Amino acid sequence: MRLLAVFLIFILVFSANVFAQEKYVKAFAKSWSVTGTAQTDSAEASYVVLRNEFNLKSFLKLSAEFDEYLQKKSDKRLRARWCMFDLLGRRVFNVVLTRQDSLKMTEAIKLASNLKDDQLLAEIYALAADIDYEGGYLLYNLKAIELQKEIGYQYFSYVQNRFLGASLSLYKTKDFRESIKYGERCLTFKKVKVYEWDPMVYIFQLDVLGASHLALGEYKEAINYYKQIIDTLQKKPIHPKPDELWIAIARGNIGRCYFYEGNAAAALPLINQQLQAGIKYQQYNNIAIAQNVRGEIFLSQKRYGIALIAFKEALKAAIFSKKMDDKVKASKGIAVAYTYLGQTDSAVYYQHSYGRYLQQQNEMINNGKLSAMNARILFDNSQRNLEKANESISVLRQTRNIIIGAIVLLMIIGWLLYNRQALKIKLEKQAMAFENLQAKAAVDKAKNSLLQFRHQLVEKDKLIVNLKQSLRKSSLQHVLDEKLIGKNLLAYVLVTDAEWEIFRADFDKVYPTFYPSLRAKMPGLTAAEERLSSLIFLQMSNKEIAGTLGISVDSVSRSKRRLKQKLPVPADQTLEVYILALVADI
Repeated sequence: MRLLAVFLIFILVFSANVFAQEKYVKAFAKSWSVTGTAQTDSAEASYVVLRNEFNLKSFLKLSAEFDEYLQKKSDKRLRARWCMFDLLGRRVFNVVLTRQDSLKMTEAIKLASNLKDDQLLAEIYALAADIDYEGGYLLYNLKAIELQKEIGYQYFSYVQNRFLGASLSLYKTKDFRESIKYGERCLTFKKVKVYEWDPMVYIFQLDVLGASHLALGEYKEAINYYKQIIDTLQKKPIHPKPDELWIAIARGNIGRCYFYEGNAAAALPLINQQLQAGIKYQQYNNIAIAQNVRGEIFLSQKRYGIALIAFKEALKAAIFSKKMDDKVKASKGIAVAYTYLGQTDSAVYYQHSYGRYLQQQNEMINNGKLSAMNARILFDNSQRNLEKANESISVLRQTRNIIIGAIVLLMIIGWLLYNRQALKIKLEKQAMAFENLQAKAAVDKAKNSLLQFRHQLVEKDKLIVNLKQSLRKSSLQHVLDEKLIGKNLLAYVLVTDAEWEIFRADFDKVYPTFYPSLRAKMPGLTAAEERLSSLIFLQMSNKEIAGTLGISVDSVSRSKRRLKQKLPVPADQTLEVYILALVADI
């Protein structure tokens, strides 16, 4: 009897679960079958059920059962909705998406396009943006916004999230004006469908707007948005931990604005608050931002040692956070600090690091530029037009074989052209790689020439000093072999006009931006001033410069004074420091 009772209970529980699952399948099928402008709200009701009544296990079971249901009942709209539901559920329950999941998004887009339902397609684009489908976060946010605008924003949920996504992506690609435009539009939805507003969306959008204005040098506007963050969180707290961090971030950015306006004294305490909060909550990106600004402040105060420490801490934090912009600022700051401290080798090393990070940053920015996104939108529109053309072609059944043959022929031609183009690109890459190797070899050779030139100057000075000492000590001056002395001295390079041209060519390979930067500061630069500036940049002493140019030390001093008068050298800066900074400032 006991076993029979247990068996009956099992049957009842099993039947109840099966009935419940069938109930959800039928309810969702009914909800997802709605068309027109009401379909989004109807589908959203099923997503609310998903979040409130399911766990990962029950969700996966329901999704599999709905897939079986669609195998028996073919319906494009339900199939598209199921693809969305399955992807959304995996996102809700933090399931890592696979390539197979991405194919569901591709299928959903195709089904919605075939149904010619732009409202359904707009929902799918919004979900594609949320899961960063094929790296198209900005692209699919813009696609969703475009369709939602045509249909009417009032028929969609969480429209503000689309504008925040676009604003954030545009900020990352340094399209700051466009970022501000979409960010301001996002804030206009704060009083629309208030129940859909995540308060952190509002805070995050204020931060993006403040950062965009700060990047444009519009400090009053930036301060206004960061003060709104502080006021909002103080009047209506969200959570102690994020509130404390966000308030510190806002104050730190206000401090940055104060510094760039020239008020370093007011800036530093606020930036230190951001730094301490970043350390407390292990927010490495905020640590990097704060340390970079502290480094800038210390540089402006000529506290080069402390500035160097701050920039190094910023670079360390930026490597942890993987924020390229912070890496660029920190490596440049380290190079400048080392330059002021007179540690040339270290300055050159970090200058190279700065160049490498800057190149990587530019590549990242260019890959996400708005122009590329617009091109992809136009491409997708052309794809939709092509599908319409293919539908009309299907009517012409009598020409089917000709069309198929033509398509095959075009594919063969395209394949041949593609292979030819691929081979051409491969050869061009090989040629570019060879040219890069040659260019590197030329630069290395030029560096060696400059080092040898400097070494010879030092050795020549040593030889002259030794000879003078020997002459003073010896009472037999007439027995010195004058020809031997002359031969030793002539073994070192003296900068004649011919030798100068060789030296200048080598110098230009190692420091290609020096002469253009110098001419930009001083358009009427003479050949003699160009020579003098080059030797000053190599940190040669007046005595070394005099020996190189064949003039007296006093002449070198006078030439330096005249050069400083012509250049826009700040009153508190030496000519040597100003010229050394020409390369670092580029």
